[in-house]
Amino acid sequence: MNYLNKSESAQRRDERDRQLTELYCDIYDNLRKRQVKNLRQVALSTAINTGTPRYHVGFDRAYLVVPKLLMGEDTIHFKSNVTREMWLDITKKVKCLIEQDKMSIAKALDIVLDQCRASRFFLTQEHAWVIIKRELSRMNCRKPYGRAA
Repeated sequence: MNYLNKSESAQRRDERDRQLTELYCDIYDNLRKRQVKNLRQVALSTAINTGTPRYHVGFDRAYLVVPKLLMGEDTIHFKSNVTREMWLDITKKVKCLIEQDKMSIAKALDIVLDQCRASRFFLTQEHAWVIIKRELSRMNCRKPYGRAA
């Protein structure tokens, strides 16, 4: 994929989409071998809640949101509760670094975004499924992931 003209956030979303789809496919294959019922639903739920190697947001966006949350501002409107959970999770880790290591918000935020593992993919199941279907289509995947076999 060409990243030359994409924002940092767009690049991280693309990375998230690939990671989610690869994880889903691995889980799906493993569960299919064990003949699990409700295969697609179980694989999707497991993939979302397994975690991801990093937060998939850009520094610029995070530097606008996190300081407001650190100051206790509750005027920020998020698309969903899942998105809110992600920002609160990031803010909690940034706050811990600021207090423990006496570093700036920018430095703490940089560390959290680049080095901290996210506890989950902060997506609803519906949105995650849309992403996975789109990625499988891009990959020209002909396997019946998520379809009745």
